[in-house]
Amino acid sequence: MPKVSGNASPSRPKSGYLPTLDGWRAIAIIAVILNHDVPHYWGFLNTEWVYAYGQPGVDVFFAISGVLICSRLLAEEKKSGRISLSSFYIRRAFRILPPAFLYLLVIALLGALGKIFVYRGELLASLFFYRNYTSLLGHVSGAHQPWFTGHFWSLSVEEHFYLLLPAVLVFWKGRTRIAILSGLALAVMANRAYQLGHRPWDWISFHTDVRLDALLIPAVFAILLQNEKYKGWIAKFTRLWPVLAVLVCFIINGDQTTKFWYMTSLVFLFPCLVIGSMLHPATIFGRILESAPLRYIGKLSYSLYLWQMLFYTGRMYQEKPLGALERWPLNLICTVACALASYYLIERPAIRLGHRFTHAPEVKG
Repeated sequence: MPKVSGNASPSRPKSGYLPTLDGWRAIAIIAVILNHDVPHYWGFLNTEWVYAYGQPGVDVFFAISGVLICSRLLAEEKKSGRISLSSFYIRRAFRILPPAFLYLLVIALLGALGKIFVYRGELLASLFFYRNYTSLLGHVSGAHQPWFTGHFWSLSVEEHFYLLLPAVLVFWKGRTRIAILSGLALAVMANRAYQLGHRPWDWISFHTDVRLDALLIPAVFAILLQNEKYKGWIAKFTRLWPVLAVLVCFIINGDQTTKFWYMTSLVFLFPCLVIGSMLHPATIFGRILESAPLRYIGKLSYSLYLWQMLFYTGRMYQEKPLGALERWPLNLICTVACALASYYLIERPAIRLGHRFTHAPEVKG
């Protein structure tokens, strides 16, 4: 894709697919798996920086979702004059639920067979996407609560965003949308600051009312991009997005004791990276993001995210109910194998079915 400058629009295939986003998804899922693969037994890589750089992986997913979901809804409105809530939720349901329900079914069966320990309550919370408000903290409080469904906290935050954003876009227009979403983001930031003054970060870090700005701010950027003047400003600011990537690395590797400023800075910087790579893909880093290996990993990222905790939970607690399957490299091999099966047998057919029901063309990105 050609380089974009000023207020020009990025060139993209007619399908709307942006390969750069799959590259970011690949980086995000690799970061998440590195974060969960503790302790690290990789010789000279046995260092804390591996863990530190893995922590913000989910925030990259949030930035992608915020920009992409809002942009698609606005594109639908521009094309047809309205946003169809029913079509949106049908497509989202077919995209998210079948792979997630398959994973939960396997977890429930393994629990029933006594292979792993899983609470019925956490299965229910995961099924209805309020897992981020149930007891996720056994792993930090010393209770050694299994985390086989703990990663559903981020899916819960995203589902809550899917309930909020379309409603704002349907019921309000123009600058009112920006004002409402920005106001909600500021309220989340204020609540995060307040909560951090009264509770440890580990006790609140999964809550929607503490993390939703990571999706709201990217959505605001997506709305601003619809205006040529604002788009030109954003294009100029993000022209050197690889420099912003270096800044993000310094922030991640720096002092994280001031959690509010650490999280808030990333909330703004990650969408800038994503948008910058979309508007200015013709850089060495852009070409890396659009490389075939990263794009393929990105397509598998959702299934990889779901299945990695089955084989990495034992690594987090140094208790291995699945035995050798939770040891390197078998845990990675099993994760990839399950993700491939899930993607080709469940996820991809379900996405196509969802688009068929809504008479919408399939968009790969």
